[in-house]
Amino acid sequence: MQNARAIIPKKLWALAALLLAGGALLGSSAGFSLCGSSDIYNRPYDQTHEFSDRWHRGRGADLSLWTPDGSRILFSYAGGIYVVDAGGTELTSLSGSYEPAGAFSETTEIDFSPALSPDGARAAYATLRYAEGGLYEHTYEIVVQTIDGGERVRLTENDRDDIAPSWSPDGSLIAFMSPGADRGTYRVFAMSPDGSGERELAPSVSALCCALAWSRGGGRLAFIGERRETGPLAWVDTRGSSNRASEVADDYVFRRQSIYTVKPDGSGLVELAWSENPDAPPKTRFGIYNLQAPEEWVSAFRWSPDGGRMAFVARRYGDKDGVYVADPEDSSSVRRVFDLATIVESEADANDSILEISWSPDGSRIEFEAGRIAVFARANWHPIAGVYSVSADGSDLRRLVQKDMDDYLRWRYRIRGDAPKRIIRYAEISRPNVGPELKGWVLSTAPWGRSQETVLVKVVDNRLTAVEPDQPVDLDAECERAVPSGQRSGGLMGDCRTLLEIRDIFAGETVLGWSSDRPISEWPGIKVEDGRVRALEALSIRTLLPQIGGLTELRTLNIRHNKLVGEIPSELGNLDNLQLLYLDGNKLVGEIPSELGNLDNLQYFRLGNNRLEGEIPPELGNLDNLQGLDLSDNELEGEIPPELSNLDKLRELDLSGNELEGEIPPELSNLDKLQGLDLSDNELEGEVPPELRDIPYLNYIDITGNHRMTGCAPPKQGVVYCN
Repeated sequence: MQNARAIIPKKLWALAALLLAGGALLGSSAGFSLCGSSDIYNRPYDQTHEFSDRWHRGRGADLSLWTPDGSRILFSYAGGIYVVDAGGTELTSLSGSYEPAGAFSETTEIDFSPALSPDGARAAYATLRYAEGGLYEHTYEIVVQTIDGGERVRLTENDRDDIAPSWSPDGSLIAFMSPGADRGTYRVFAMSPDGSGERELAPSVSALCCALAWSRGGGRLAFIGERRETGPLAWVDTRGSSNRASEVADDYVFRRQSIYTVKPDGSGLVELAWSENPDAPPKTRFGIYNLQAPEEWVSAFRWSPDGGRMAFVARRYGDKDGVYVADPEDSSSVRRVFDLATIVESEADANDSILEISWSPDGSRIEFEAGRIAVFARANWHPIAGVYSVSADGSDLRRLVQKDMDDYLRWRYRIRGDAPKRIIRYAEISRPNVGPELKGWVLSTAPWGRSQETVLVKVVDNRLTAVEPDQPVDLDAECERAVPSGQRSGGLMGDCRTLLEIRDIFAGETVLGWSSDRPISEWPGIKVEDGRVRALEALSIRTLLPQIGGLTELRTLNIRHNKLVGEIPSELGNLDNLQLLYLDGNKLVGEIPSELGNLDNLQYFRLGNNRLEGEIPPELGNLDNLQGLDLSDNELEGEIPPELSNLDKLRELDLSGNELEGEIPPELSNLDKLQGLDLSDNELEGEVPPELRDIPYLNYIDITGNHRMTGCAPPKQGVVYCN
């Protein structure tokens, strides 16, 4: 019989090996998760695959860690190491930059895989900063740095990739992963925190990168090990409809994974063999990608809070995941406490797996996340998954989070590590160079019971920033510094305070650049004339706040094509001096506030291409100076209010793309300055009123898409677009 490698074309084998060479690995000092994701799917095989694979293996311990007193969190994100306080008010970059690395850049300033010292004062992590000769010509090394941003101290210096450091609970050792003497597989090493005394702990076991987890007392170190066996395998080539025959490889190499624990001196190695029937013949494999799947796979593990038990997730190829619990020093103590097959309710759930597990703080229950990675958003894949809780003995299964909850999809992993009273929820990034459009939430915390979530870190303008909730700020003092002395007695101080209130509401979501570091006249998006704020333009904000209505001398509000969401606040009707209101091209919802009819000085009013609904307020007929009105491409309904005929200065009226009904009001013939009238794609009926022919400057009327209109009358000069 043929070897499986021989019956697969060489290029396909190389691609399969590259895609499946390892998962997107997540770990912590108390546990580990492996989920299949890669940073190389969008690049040709022959481009930088060596570096990509090194990163892919090495970034496995991207994680987030509490300091012992619960006051700060150490975490890795997109090639950098950061520290944030538990309130989200202060963010520190140990890597020197708050911006993720550029897309596939040549930078060597890539840091990842942090581990926190037991006293919470130092961080050990892997870095590429010591590259010699270029990004792809050197290996990763381990460094140590104080978490207040002190000098880095290099611990390793060799020609191997030293990655995934893990600090022992007593602070005397740093365990890490590195290729063994044969360079073919990873091994577990340990050294002193100063880099001395390096030794291999389990030389007989091929370790699966990159999970290392110390027990609470430091008496044992756990990792996933892998052994290989050779035997026959049946598989089906599914590449073409005409070639689906089953073939057999006599000498296929099977990979079998288990949890191993070892003492800090390298003695007492224990394999937690979990397979109930290890001698059972393997099931038939379908397709080239399944050939590389392990026969026995361990995907996540977690020490109990007291360090006396180990919970882990494992499965044989073709079976569903199970949750196992064992005494970490007794190979015969392994028992399965939960089988995922018991909660698979439909065929749509057939591909579900257990994505992560965690112990309750008292060690009585195991919480796990079950589902699949299936939704792509914010530059990453996210799960469709539910959260379950089961007693440590396998009884009393509970569902905590429904699988289809929309807000659940915002997080790639919801269960992230043990902590004082609160857990971390962490939006991990799966590759080092993540591109220019990185957005969204990075890190939050919540009680173990999954309520009262607090976001601490976000990405704004491709830069990490702390959210800073409820941080007291002396706005008057800031305005004293930002407003020129000659204008402090006027209304500009009030405008300044209003702008800073808006800034603080958006803190963590967007960086507006409004601060006392520069004069208010130089603030981005702000125009100051004659001692007052006159314009807000091109602001990167997500909602319109009622506070904008306090800028009573505003003449221009121009936030077009900005993905604004939410409703238009009625407080905008207080802007008596407003002349230009451009809010088109957003995602605004709700009704048009009738208070906008108070804007006596408004000349141009554009709300087109939003999601507004309800009727057109007749109060808009009070806008005596209006020259242009665009309400197109919304979901407005009802009749065209005849009060619009009062707009005797109106030149352009666009109500197209709505759900307006009834006839065209003949009173619109009073608009003797009107040049263009677009009423297309509505549900209007009847004929174009003949009175509209008498509008002297009317160049066109468009009524196409109103299928219940029976005729049209062209203007005296110009064109009419009819059905």
